[in-house]
Amino acid sequence: VLYPKNGLPIMLLGPSGSGKTFLAKCIYDYCIQEKLLTNKSPFISLNCAQYYNNPELLSSELFGYVKGAFTGADKDKKGLLESADRGVLFLDEVHRLTDEGQEKLFTFMDSGEFSPVGDNSVKKSSKVRLIFATTESIQSTFLPTFIRRLPVVVSIPSFSERPNQEKLSLIDSFFLKESEILDKYKIQIKYYKDAVEKITGKEVKECYLYLFGL
Repeated sequence: VLYPKNGLPIMLLGPSGSGKTFLAKCIYDYCIQEKLLTNKSPFISLNCAQYYNNPELLSSELFGYVKGAFTGADKDKKGLLESADRGVLFLDEVHRLTDEGQEKLFTFMDSGEFSPVGDNSVKKSSKVRLIFATTESIQSTFLPTFIRRLPVVVSIPSFSERPNQEKLSLIDSFFLKESEILDKYKIQIKYYKDAVEKITGKEVKECYLYLFGL
């Protein structure tokens, strides 16, 4: 993120529930903390899986479109790349992009310019930091030309693969946040050595039962 201009594109790789969206937001917060972005800089998130059955609509959502580009396009509309200018655009499940969508995206990554759907003669620019996320194998899912433009790939382990102490910290954080949401009480949890030993090699459910006496 500290790389000159708009930082380097980042790919977050990990199974569902591993914390990819959370990490993307942390990266955004870090950019603000380091004054790479301002408090008013946008953070826009899009789950590309929502458009799995309509890749053309996904493309128009990202790049925008001009009036008459397709049925129902009765006026120009800017896409998320333009809306996220001087901020962060997080594309989750980015493997849902078609080959054509990947090509348009890596063209933008190279030049900083893109064309809205329906008029390739129009060139728009955007200074946006790109963060991608996927649950799939990068080598077998993306075009080689797209992969070459991903200098930073972060692999995130699943919950079951994390150290026991980290699991405990996550459980602690979860219950504390839930208690704040419910505004009923504040949970104070004390961890003992035998608690850590208890969950070694056990299911997470057993950890809940042991820690909270459920």
